[in-house]
Amino acid sequence: MFIIIFEDTAADRLGVLTTARPACDLTIGSTTLVDALARFGSVRRAPRPHLAAYLAALDGRRIPLWGGHVDATPVPDPISRLGETVLAVNARVIPSRDNLAALRTLVEAGHRCVVRAGGSIAAAVLHRSGDAIDRNLLPADGPTASAILESLDLPSADATLEMLVEPHDAITAHERAMEGSLAMRLDSGAFREVVPGLFAAESARIAEPIAVRHGPVVVADGAEIGPFVCLDGPIWIGPRARVNPHTWLRAGTSLGLECRAGGEIEATVMEPFANKPHDGFLGHSHVGSWVNLAAGTVTSNLKATYGPVRLHGFRPDGGRLTTHTGRQFLGGLIGDLVKSGINSSIPCGCRIGMAATVGGSVPEQVVAFTNQLIGGEAGSRSTPAQAATALERMMARRDLAILDADHELLDAIARLFP
Repeated sequence: MFIIIFEDTAADRLGVLTTARPACDLTIGSTTLVDALARFGSVRRAPRPHLAAYLAALDGRRIPLWGGHVDATPVPDPISRLGETVLAVNARVIPSRDNLAALRTLVEAGHRCVVRAGGSIAAAVLHRSGDAIDRNLLPADGPTASAILESLDLPSADATLEMLVEPHDAITAHERAMEGSLAMRLDSGAFREVVPGLFAAESARIAEPIAVRHGPVVVADGAEIGPFVCLDGPIWIGPRARVNPHTWLRAGTSLGLECRAGGEIEATVMEPFANKPHDGFLGHSHVGSWVNLAAGTVTSNLKATYGPVRLHGFRPDGGRLTTHTGRQFLGGLIGDLVKSGINSSIPCGCRIGMAATVGGSVPEQVVAFTNQLIGGEAGSRSTPAQAATALERMMARRDLAILDADHELLDAIARLFP
């Protein structure tokens, strides 16, 4: 089976979390939609134009900046054979156990159909013999995949799929998906129970003493946990991640590939290659790849009034825009390549754009490529070349080389934020 994960125009509503990555590459629970669907068959993304251009330039030579799955290249032959099944999935579909089970049921039934959620196409099952569908579903520009799917007039399926709509939905979805996501990993049989509640891959290294107060805690290949660490599951510690001594990982923590973690972390996703190795609290937040949170950086995740967190911003016409999250606990939404100075204070619901550098009392919204540490109160603007220099130095510490495709992606994103 061939799987296409497409982005619609609503992907932009996810803001700083998806500026430099497709929505399907957001970690929810302990996995991404792209990695979860790779178990079903060959996967190819059909993202927004600047990300499609990046993946084409990357051409499978290295994992993307956001880590994770590499697209099937070239497109597998089955897409052109009569009678073959093609599963098209919206990149905003949450990779929860229930959603994945619903998609598997649709595929096994084998009927041409479409599933809608909130007025958008969430997924479709197609037959190459009956649908006008081919490689045009994988455009770098031109008609979107969702528009092509709309034109097919497919019958509706009796199924429900949950999707991300607003940026803070990523935190809510993560909390709800975590236990089911870890249960699927444990069902694979790849982890052994080291102590009650702690399950580890064979090559994981776990120092003692260690306190596992609640499970499950699942530790992937090559991960390392230092001594005097307190673990309150559910927790995912990804491949080659490192948890420093005296760290407290609380319920809902998910560490991606080669993350570095220290201090206190709760109900937070750290995407691959993110660093938060020192003391400081990080709670109910989503942290992008190649982020470095310096010593003493803290997030607020609860208002002084204990009331629900609101997100404030501006409409294109300059008017104020308020989003009611309905969440009592909400920390920072931090884009890829962000850096913080020591003792930075990040407020509830803070959104920090890609490749920004922040310090001190961080405002609620920081535009991509902003540098608060230089240029006085208003800060200054970093160039894509400056962001690439920092990225190259970070990547070298993970034995990865920066490519021309990475430079081109940074240039393209900078043009989105003139």
